Amino acid sequence: METDSEALRRQIDAANRARLGLPVEAKGPALEAELEAAFGTASRLAISGTLAPGTVNHHHLAELGGAWQPASVRGRLDRVPAGEHRGLPAIVLDPAAELLRLQLLRCPRLGEVWQRLDSFEGEEMQRLLVPLEAEGRISGVANIYALRGAMIELLG
Repeated sequence: METDSEALRRQIDAANRARLGLPVEAKGPALEAELEAAFGTASRLAISGTLAPGTVNHHHLAELGGAWQPASVRGRLDRVPAGEHRGLPAIVLDPAAELLRLQLLRCPRLGEVWQRLDSFEGEEMQRLLVPLEAEGRISGVANIYALRGAMIELLG
């Protein structure tokens, strides 16, 4: 696996294209396994919305335990355009955008609830991978729910 930050961003973009159902290079599916092995992505969820501690939907994660910590990702906030969560804030990942502060859950039990969380987030949102940034460098990779339509436009 490549280690410089631009190469890592390209690998994350390819994995996200595959998750969004967009065309990817032949190696696309293998990138998920490589990113998991390097960063433990299956046990990390970056949260910028109502799943965070102290918010209305935290009960979806509360029983899992795990450790919470502050984190930062590059992106901008938009609004969910339709569906059950219409009007709620949603993140659009963008490496050229400012850093957004959010919460990171590290929990080995996240795999037990991915399908339920994906369903809860609805068709307007997509679980993608995102580089975490600290002190001007990539410090890890996590899952995050991002605005599906906007991400298809950016990565398509």
